Formats: sequence, structure tokens, C-alpha cells
Amino acid sequence: MNDLRFQSRIGETLSVGCAILIFVAMFDHVMAIKYVDLGMLVVLGAWCAGRSLLKDSHTRPLLLPLGLWAIWTLMSASWSADPAISVHAWFDEVGYPLTGFYVFWLTAQQPRHVRRLQIALWAACLILAGISVAYFHLLDPALPKSGLLHFYPRVGHTSTLALMAIPTLGVMAANADTRIRGLTGILFCVIIGGATLNRFFWVALAAVVVILQWPHTPNDRKRAACILSALFVSILIAAGFSNKLRLATVASNATRSETVTTSATMAKPYIGMTLASLHTEDPAARLADADPPHHVGLMSRFPALRAADRVITADTRPQIWSFYSSQVLKHPWIGIGFGKPLPSIAYGSLIPSTLVELDENVRTHAHNLFLNTLLQVGVVGLALEIIVFASLAYRFYEARKTHPLLYRAGLALIIGMITKNLTDDFMWESTMLMFWCSCGWLMGLSGAQTNANCAS
Repeated sequence: MNDLRFQSRIGETLSVGCAILIFVAMFDHVMAIKYVDLGMLVVLGAWCAGRSLLKDSHTRPLLLPLGLWAIWTLMSASWSADPAISVHAWFDEVGYPLTGFYVFWLTAQQPRHVRRLQIALWAACLILAGISVAYFHLLDPALPKSGLLHFYPRVGHTSTLALMAIPTLGVMAANADTRIRGLTGILFCVIIGGATLNRFFWVALAAVVVILQWPHTPNDRKRAACILSALFVSILIAAGFSNKLRLATVASNATRSETVTTSATMAKPYIGMTLASLHTEDPAARLADADPPHHVGLMSRFPALRAADRVITADTRPQIWSFYSSQVLKHPWIGIGFGKPLPSIAYGSLIPSTLVELDENVRTHAHNLFLNTLLQVGVVGLALEIIVFASLAYRFYEARKTHPLLYRAGLALIIGMITKNLTDDFMWESTMLMFWCSCGWLMGLSGAQTNANCAS
């Protein structure tokens, strides 16, 4: 009896800790709360894992790929260009997130505990949506952060956090008891992502919508086709409006910009691009707002085609990818060490000055999740990362017959995250934590894993 009571208290403590974690993961400048909470969850998670290993003989199909990924990324510190950065990055992007995955998996298997997680996630989305609306014209990372904006993350990370919350909120929306909370939560996430003016948010959102709304049976095809068509039209309109709003706010932000120097005047064609980068910390997207060369024929007659052509031809991402791809062969198998900043540290001196002038953010990272991984931990590490994502997707796939909605939500979470990070890499610290906690949450609900729950 005492043992059961103790385990019940452990479960309650885990659920409270997970609720706090999913809430603070959505905000910035809450590091003390986050790490104290993580410390508690690490201890409780280790205790639960120890009991599970002693009492349960079931196979753990995710243990091998996750274990290999964790070991390889930690080993990379031994050959890293900066071991301190690698170790720090390992805790933030592997150790803590995988702990979150495990404790959320444990917590989500108890319905009374899940309610806390739902309320915490919904409340965080509500607050972020309120901040996004109230401080819309101040979301530019270059502007001072006053009031509640102090807790607002950078816009690229915020849009990624909002996107990753949608699959879980979609599961809530499908349940009659939590439908209103789920639907309003999704609305909050769309407001959050839209306010960032991150255009690739809409592309990733479209991928998530397709997976969540894909017809379950042949009889559902007509209904699903109508829903998907309406949603796609809405997403296209929203994306177009977001792009126009980005351009429309150039003039109002000009007064907040610093005085243009002589060197900037010499680069006059790029001044407008820099100002047009409202709500994005990625200058790679800024050139998309530059005036395109004169087009004749089809392009001049269709503004939408001309705008698409401008984005494709003016964006500097292909040049950034080309440069960093050319550095892969220097350390092809093991990379230069785990940690998002390391590729720019190792190869920053080799970046052509002309590319730096076009896009100063080329010094940060390679603007692609998989290319960054390849540079950091080599072909071996990239293969392990792909295996991890494939293993996650397969575990959700196994639940397709018993829990079809949760299978779709898990797949939408993985595909949405990957899509969002194809043109940039926002999987860092809180966003990585959010992804793995959400995976654990959905996997716990679906029962895809059969490990015993020591916290029941």
C-alpha cells in the first residue's frame, strides 16, 4: 500500500513537472524555472527508468536508435572544434529533450495527468497569441523588448513552437470533452505563426493539415477534399497577406532603423531588403523582397508568378547551402563536433566576403536541419538522425489501426518539424525540447510503446 501511494505521488509530481515544462518551453528568459524543473524531471525519470528496467522485460524498439544517437553526439565532443560547446549542446539538444520524451510518455498514459498538460499548453498558446497581437509591430528581433515581449522568443523559434503544438491540439479538438480548447488552441497557434510573418510557417502548416485531414476511408474522400481545398485556399490567402504585410511595414520600420552608413549606401539595392526583414532574424529571406529585374511576357502578366520567381532567384539560401556543402568533404564521416554554432566557427573564415555582404547570417549556420547535422556529426551522425526520425514515425505507424488520429498527429508532428526546418534550422534548445516532449506525449496517449509505467 505504501509503495502504491509513493508511486502515485511520483506520478503526480511528474505530471506537474511536465505541465510546467511544456508551458515554459514556449517562452524566453525563463531559464531558471526551466532548468530547475528539468533537474527534478531528470531525477524522477531516472528513478522510473531504473524500476522499469528491473521489473519489465518488454523490448524497447526506440531505445537502440535513441541510444546510438545520444552516444554518437556525445562522443563527438572528443574531436569537436570546441568541446565545451559540444557538451553544452548535447545537454540542451539531446540529454534534456530525451528526458522530456520519456517523462511525457510516462505522464500521458494517465488521463488525469494529461489534463494538466492540456491546460498548460493551451494557456501558453493563449498568452503567446495575446503578445503577438498586442505587440505585433515590435516583434522584430532588432527592436527593444519591453513588458511581456521580454518573454517572447525569437520569431523563427516562436513560429516553430506554434507549429509543433498544432498536432497535439488537433488531438484535443477531436475529443468532445476538449474540443473547444483544442480548436481555440489551434487558432492561437495560427495567430502566433502568422504574426511572425515567417512565410515557411504556412508551407509547414499545409503539410500538417494534409496529414491530419487525409481521408480515413474511401467514403471520406469527398468530405476531406472539400475541407482540404478550403484550408489550402485559406493558407494561400494568409501566406500572401503575410508577405504583403511584410512589405507594407517597411516604411513604418524605417524610422526605427539605424542611420545608414556610407558602405550601406554603396549597397543601395539591398537596403530595402534589410528593412523588409521585419519579424525574421534570417537575412537569407531578406533578398526575396528586393526589386526583381524587369520581366517580360508571362512573368510580367502574372504578379503571383513574378513574386514566386523573385523569391526563387533572389534568395541567398542556395548560395549558403552551396558553401557549406563544399565544406562537408573536409570531415565527411565524423564532422567537426555536435553543436549548432560549430560549422560557422570552423569554416567562418572561409566564407566568401561577397556572400557575407549579401547575407551576414551566413556566419551562423547552414540553414538546413540535415546539412547542419552532416557538418556537425558527419555521415554517421546524419544516418543515425534519419534512423531516429524513421523509428519515431514507424512507432506511430504501428498505432494506425488502434489509434488512427494519434498516428496522424505523430506523423504530422514529425513531417511538420522537418518541413519547417528545410530552409532554416530552428531545432535548438526549447524547440528541440518541445518536439521531443510532444512526441512522448502523443506516443504515451497512443500506447505505441508497451513499457510498464512505473509512475502509475
